[in-house]
Amino acid sequence: MKITLITQYLEGHGGTERVISNLVNEDLKNEYQVLIPKSGKLEWLQWITRTTGYQLKICHAQDAQAQKEFIEKNVLAAEPDIVLGLEGRACVTAYQIRKKYDLHYKIVSWGHTSIAESNIFARQELAFSEYHLAISTGIKKQLIELGVPAQKIFLIYNPIRTVNKKTISTPKANAPFHAIFIGRILLDDQKNVRMLLESMAQLNIPWKLDIFGKGADLPKAKTLANDLHISQNINWQGWMPNPWEAINEADCLLLCSKYEGFPMVVIEAASYGLPIVSTNCPTGPADIINSHNGILTPMNDQKAFIAACRQIYRLRGKYNHTDIKKTVLKFDISRYIKHIENIYNLIAADNKNTDKSAIKLSSL
Repeated sequence: MKITLITQYLEGHGGTERVISNLVNEDLKNEYQVLIPKSGKLEWLQWITRTTGYQLKICHAQDAQAQKEFIEKNVLAAEPDIVLGLEGRACVTAYQIRKKYDLHYKIVSWGHTSIAESNIFARQELAFSEYHLAISTGIKKQLIELGVPAQKIFLIYNPIRTVNKKTISTPKANAPFHAIFIGRILLDDQKNVRMLLESMAQLNIPWKLDIFGKGADLPKAKTLANDLHISQNINWQGWMPNPWEAINEADCLLLCSKYEGFPMVVIEAASYGLPIVSTNCPTGPADIINSHNGILTPMNDQKAFIAACRQIYRLRGKYNHTDIKKTVLKFDISRYIKHIENIYNLIAADNKNTDKSAIKLSSL
């Protein structure tokens, strides 16, 4: 089967890029065309190791019309059976191309962040997809609340390779609390790094923090750390293709996000046996974190987040590394690929008239 995947804007080093790479690398039964109408740096392309049955096309033009023409040209060349759109505009463009040339592929939305807290999918744009892939129960709920029939939604989560992973050790009893943050450096936007730094400043226990990543607010974050007098406790590691290779010992991963889709860094941490402390932000963390692998704290509750960090420190050894790893087995890439291949087959078997099968805008 031929699958065309049209991306949203990609910064070049995040969880969405990792998921796309995993799908292309592992689903060898299907051919993939990945179209990138607009992108930041392309660091993530090194994660794609597949050499056959796969094409990647990048549009370097900045104007929207050129990007639409780029999508149209490549979709017509590929003649796909299914088009996956990572944002609403991609699905709308795919619908317009299909109607213009009387094509018959199915259009499937595949959003990678909370719909309610982002502009990735507008309410009306959902009407241009016959089916929807939901990467968390929270996103599935949002789609249903927006009028999408439940039978048109497939809950798939995101994949990770769980086998042959090293185990990240717990620090010794008298060592400082050692926390890890991996993600984009955004002070007040999605990743909420301001709360992370302010929480660390109030821990009142010996601690150190390794921050892996980069982002628009990196200089501001370093300034804030200086103002909070905690710079000496922080190692700014920068972006790495695989930060887990550099982490051998830690107490937990920290996530203060205001919203997510399905945070890959959380299941990655658990796959290495590392506990997680995370805000219970809209969509994602609640599907992963439980009493066996970490602590969920209420949104906007900095005191609860600080208390959770202290609890992890006081109860070193409470979490069994093997048990933590078991909590993410259901997200293993082998199960994911079987599931998505079944979904493709179900979608391809739908022989209804494509132009009439889109949800009416009035129903949304």
